[in-house]
Amino acid sequence: MELKFVDAKNADFAMLAQKLDDYYFELVGDVHLRYAQYNRPENFACLAVVYAGGQPIACGAWKAIDPVTAELKRIYVLPEHRRKGAATMLIKAMEENAAATGCHKMLLETARTTADSEQLYLSLGYQKMDYYGSPAGADNCLCFEKEISDGTMR
Repeated sequence: MELKFVDAKNADFAMLAQKLDDYYFELVGDVHLRYAQYNRPENFACLAVVYAGGQPIACGAWKAIDPVTAELKRIYVLPEHRRKGAATMLIKAMEENAAATGCHKMLLETARTTADSEQLYLSLGYQKMDYYGSPAGADNCLCFEKEISDGTMR
């Protein structure tokens, strides 16, 4: 697997993000439409795509909430490539990239119905936290946080 940082116009990122939206629609219906405006690639500080055999298989991004807090966004792995390390590769790359910009903390929210995601985040050192304001609503979300640097990285 190879991770590539991409820009907001990357077609592979767009294709995978659309698959993520389709997946969420299957899970929770049209509730994901309430926050689609917050998931536009041009709003992200960093985007990445993971490739296997030259084909795009996973995507992820982060955006700044404030100067020291980042939010992990758009983590998605094609079903046939899950449980092979792509999500972990993406998440660690997003944490390192955000920490390099001065962020100390990474937040994220995911659908309550994604038990596999919950287990992944917990295994990577994330801790559950109170709902922090996603437009999806507290009833639909699980929220997590992790300290990604001690503030000395720049």
